[in-house]
Amino acid sequence: MGAGLKYINRRNYTAWLKIIVSGLLFFCSGFLQSKAQTTTQIINEIKAINSKVTNYSNSTGHGMLISNKSMNIFLSNKVSSYLSGNEDLSLYKNYVNINAAEGMISINHNFHQPVDSDDWVRSFVVAGARVNIANAYSAKSANRYYDNQLGFTIQKTWMGKPKTYYAANGDFKKEMDAARALMVNTIAQSINKKAEEFEQSLNALKQEEAPGQNLNEVKSKLRETFYASLRGDYLQRFSEQQSELLVNTGNYDLVTDNWTSLGVYIPVIPQKFMVSNDVNAQVNKHYNYPLELFVSHTRFWESPKLGRFFLTFAGKGFVNNTVQSGSLFSADVTGAQGTDGINTVTINKGDRYIGQYKNFITPVAAGKLVYIPGTSHVGISFRIEKIWGLIKRSTLSSASQLFLLIKRESQP
Repeated sequence: MGAGLKYINRRNYTAWLKIIVSGLLFFCSGFLQSKAQTTTQIINEIKAINSKVTNYSNSTGHGMLISNKSMNIFLSNKVSSYLSGNEDLSLYKNYVNINAAEGMISINHNFHQPVDSDDWVRSFVVAGARVNIANAYSAKSANRYYDNQLGFTIQKTWMGKPKTYYAANGDFKKEMDAARALMVNTIAQSINKKAEEFEQSLNALKQEEAPGQNLNEVKSKLRETFYASLRGDYLQRFSEQQSELLVNTGNYDLVTDNWTSLGVYIPVIPQKFMVSNDVNAQVNKHYNYPLELFVSHTRFWESPKLGRFFLTFAGKGFVNNTVQSGSLFSADVTGAQGTDGINTVTINKGDRYIGQYKNFITPVAAGKLVYIPGTSHVGISFRIEKIWGLIKRSTLSSASQLFLLIKRESQP
């Protein structure tokens, strides 16, 4: 009886083990198949993106004419066309920012990694290196003290959701829907053709061409890599073609967006100044680390008829000093003499300064309006700035500038 019970339990155990193993194999097989890409899955994914754009509601006066990723590409060309300061936005991975007015040049890297789903850019971090290029022309025209500076910047930017305005039942929507549908069909044909050519090449692969390897495993890995690359390439191509279509046709009334940035500039080397209280006093070294904290908010409008508008409000606070604020005399004991009202000093472009040296915080508030007509490479900017903390006074300055866009629009 005991032996028989033991035999039955063993048979049951073996049967249950087979069921569990079979279930695990079935589950793993299904999981791998669900992760693997096929032409049908890729084409269906592109069709789903197109369907979302086509069926998006326009009840609020704005809707979708292109996908979210495509709008990222569209905006990267439109908003990156004007770069003059930290408050200006670029969606490119790497870019150089030149501020001729302040003699600054910065090299920046955008750490944003695109998400796999169709979504707009929500936020990203940019880090860069900034250096002050001390040139005689800008120093003289700005009437400021310039010295070589080197430091790093890091800033976080939060993007608003782009909005596209157009007539709900107008021709713009109909033309864009038809053009996107044609794109999808053309892309589907291209995907199937590439996949067919790949499978023919893969089937021709022989064991002796992959010595020491399991041929089925080799083919499985090659197939997985191919379809993953095929998916990424055609999703990107679909986005780029939509953006290009919107730019070329101008089938919209207005595109708007906004973004807010918060950042900090951290100097690597200190500023060094040689200062004496008066012309006969001992010369002392003074140091300043021009640490800077800045924040800005920008509104953007793009119209095929009117052009591009940027409206920016910015604020910053930085560690300033009496030398850079223009409160001290620049003197050279071997130069021409003058008077500061009390003492006789030598006024020249030397590296010695006469007066009381101080470090202090300078707050700055600024507003900027930039206008670029249509597809023109010439635009105009107007900036107004309020500066506090220059010892016992504050300043309000404004400037307008006519600029030339020397960089043509290109894909990021």
